[in-house]
Amino acid sequence: MKKLSLLSAVLFISALALLVSCGEKEPEVPEGALGSISTETVPSMDGMVDDLWAKAPKLEVEVYVPQYPIFDKSYFKDTYQVSMQSLHTESDIYFLYQWTGDMEESQARQSWYYNETESKWMQKPKYKTDDYYGPTYEDKFAVIWNINDSIEGFNEIGCANLCHGEKKATNAEGEIGDVWHWKSDRGGPVNQIDDKWLTYSDGNGRKGDEGTGSYSGNSQTITDAAGNEIKVPVYWVPGAKDYHWIMATDTAARKIVSIDEDGNLVDEDGTVLNKELFDGDSDLVIPSLYNIKPGVGGRADVMEYHNYDEATNTWTLEVKRALVTGDETDVAFTDLSKMYYFSIAVFDGAAIAHAIPDGMKGTSYPLVFR
Repeated sequence: MKKLSLLSAVLFISALALLVSCGEKEPEVPEGALGSISTETVPSMDGMVDDLWAKAPKLEVEVYVPQYPIFDKSYFKDTYQVSMQSLHTESDIYFLYQWTGDMEESQARQSWYYNETESKWMQKPKYKTDDYYGPTYEDKFAVIWNINDSIEGFNEIGCANLCHGEKKATNAEGEIGDVWHWKSDRGGPVNQIDDKWLTYSDGNGRKGDEGTGSYSGNSQTITDAAGNEIKVPVYWVPGAKDYHWIMATDTAARKIVSIDEDGNLVDEDGTVLNKELFDGDSDLVIPSLYNIKPGVGGRADVMEYHNYDEATNTWTLEVKRALVTGDETDVAFTDLSKMYYFSIAVFDGAAIAHAIPDGMKGTSYPLVFR
């Protein structure tokens, strides 16, 4: 037999390597788990699904809003299909969350209007349907991680095991969870997820991480000519229509400084906001949020890009965070041979009514690294 030439040997070895590569199986991921696949190339963080995500297996689940007493009944049994994927490098972890079933992009979070019947400026309701409007809020998505498996029962039934109510907490001292709370109106404009944590408390156990958030509430109390204290917006943007937040950098924003005897607002330039034009049904609105700017510190650890597809009623949310932040109130992905348990929630224009896996029976999912 003739010896292979050097060129032939190289070609043979290359072809063999190609065959082996083509025959590689996808990394095995346990059923019901989300596999995070190692990668040297990172996805484009733009809220769009690039080809790199094809290497990451999908975990597909259904979530629905349970008939829970504090939820407005208009949300009951609303159902969404959620898919999740993950990639990681030596330093960072990426997630791709997509959910369908949200029939519109909800942004008019508690916008201001003048209520002729009540003869006052009001915000559209947050939690419950009132005599004039249904709950009016932004779209949100949440992930809760069980830090160091400290929350008893979480790995079996997820957040259904937590103390629920208008305020949420863990059930015992020493139990702690990491909360990634995406808010389309508040953090969305600056591509940040609100990084919070959950602890034991008789009241509200949900806390913000160290640092500052990205938003402020657009509300103040002023005194009218009769000495009455009136709740009104702080800022508005003249000429703007159908807007949902005011950026900190918006130089067109004007401060509301008084209210006249007819109930019209007056801004710092003397412009009168005719109350009859802000009837709640027109595109003249004043948002509930102002001073939107990037958060700082630990509260800004989680980066996101998002997109809503009207043709398919699908939200796409790309997320990036360091594997380890150094913050004890963050889940730390230090041991890539370990499982990290989490659960999710979809908020469709809702403040607290959320769709979760298996309703109040609850489910959690393990993240495994491959």
